Amino acid sequence: MTFKRSISTWGLLFAAVGGMIGSGRLFGPYFAAQIAGPGAILAWLIGGILMIIVALTFAELASSFPLTGGSIRFLQLSHGSVVSFTMAWVAWISCIAVAPIETLALLHYASHYWPSLMHEVHNVNLLSSQGLLAAAILMLLMCWINACGASKMTKINNVLVIIKLTVSFFTIIVLFSLQFHPSNFTASGGFLPYGIHGVLASLPSAGIIFSYIGYSPAIQLAGEAKNPQRSLPIAIIGALLICIVLYILLQTAFLGALSPGNYAHGWAKLSFNGDAGPLVGLVLSLGVAWFVKVMMIDASTSPFGTALLYTGSTSRMCYAMGDNGYLPKWLMQLNKHHVPLRIILLDFALGMLLFLPFPTWQNMMSFLVAALVFAYAIGPLALVVLRKTMPKHPRPFALPHARWLCLIAFYICNLIVYWTGWAIVSKMLVVISSGYIGLFITSKIGFLSHLHLKWKDSMWLIAYVILIALASYAGTFGGGHALIPFGIDALVIAAISVIIYEWAIRSGLEEHEVSFTL
Repeated sequence: MTFKRSISTWGLLFAAVGGMIGSGRLFGPYFAAQIAGPGAILAWLIGGILMIIVALTFAELASSFPLTGGSIRFLQLSHGSVVSFTMAWVAWISCIAVAPIETLALLHYASHYWPSLMHEVHNVNLLSSQGLLAAAILMLLMCWINACGASKMTKINNVLVIIKLTVSFFTIIVLFSLQFHPSNFTASGGFLPYGIHGVLASLPSAGIIFSYIGYSPAIQLAGEAKNPQRSLPIAIIGALLICIVLYILLQTAFLGALSPGNYAHGWAKLSFNGDAGPLVGLVLSLGVAWFVKVMMIDASTSPFGTALLYTGSTSRMCYAMGDNGYLPKWLMQLNKHHVPLRIILLDFALGMLLFLPFPTWQNMMSFLVAALVFAYAIGPLALVVLRKTMPKHPRPFALPHARWLCLIAFYICNLIVYWTGWAIVSKMLVVISSGYIGLFITSKIGFLSHLHLKWKDSMWLIAYVILIALASYAGTFGGGHALIPFGIDALVIAAISVIIYEWAIRSGLEEHEVSFTL
């Protein structure tokens, strides 16, 4: 049994938009304002532009190789098992975290009416035992909907996306019309109270990149698209453009609606009654109680819709890992609706475990951004290698000046990982190391002993991980030791990017080693 091609262009577009409009919209404007002040508006613009450059590389890859769990399969074609496994492992773990992140956001807002869902520990709101039970029930519901087939899942998502967009733009109108203080954008330190450093730090830490990278489900569902060559570029780029406009307007409306007293002690200490649920709290403080009820409903549907999408797309990513030979074949069995149910249940169990080391939305989100962007950094490398090894393969969407744009995209991904800071990158190192230990053991004595692992040809990847880790340790972001001054660090990351880029392209598979069939 194989996957059924049942998803239309609209379905893929809404999948990409739905992946981007989730909990980042509910918390992003608040955290971005704390980290960057009014410069948060610039952060959303910069983040959007950076992710469009990266997304262009995946638009070519996904439309040229429309495979289920595409981001995993591209690397298998370009660099072989070691590189593919490394990035598959990191991307899988990070994508598993999305459903818990979105569920956590949903329950955070729901605690306004059901306070027992959360309890306060050292001034931090965490899920209670009732909250964990509610999370499990919600995530099982997502599993059930996905088990009924991709067509049903995308139809439900289409409805949820319409609700998300409608409420989002109506929220912007309400905030602009009720209260807008132009002085907020120049007060308390000016437009950039924490400089460009604060703007860049907010990209991974405030949920900005987390929101924009949500186009991932469209890539993973490519194997079930009716016309992937046409649909994927439209879905990926179109969704990003829609969301850039939405998020800039939302951030501007949020900042303008604040009262000067909310940031009287500096933007880093921005607070107001109800800031645990920032957008709802702000609207409530403006006296629009009737609209708060609408927003609370939306605060449930937005994260649920994004989690629903990632429950399905992550299972496809995991399926691609099995197709590459990294997982047992029995796990890949499809049910009568052409869905890998066993993988969905495995992802559910692992997702529940992630509530333990990452109990807050911001902690879990920052880890996900670092891991997923790190995994996506190899996409531009795969594109250049596949251009060389499969020059005659049809490319409905061909990226112009690919070699230079892919280098820029690779550099952007490395910068974003670096900006998450050493505190997060160090955790990512633990995940990568554990994956390598498991790969080494199982390739020697376990079910992966059939794999032909070219460790020598993958030494560039080991060097890449070490160099990015050292730069993060020595940098000025998120627990870094400030051994490299801000400004110089961008040049250091550029040097690392160029060296690894050229090394990785030269280490790709040869033409006779690549085989591909749809």
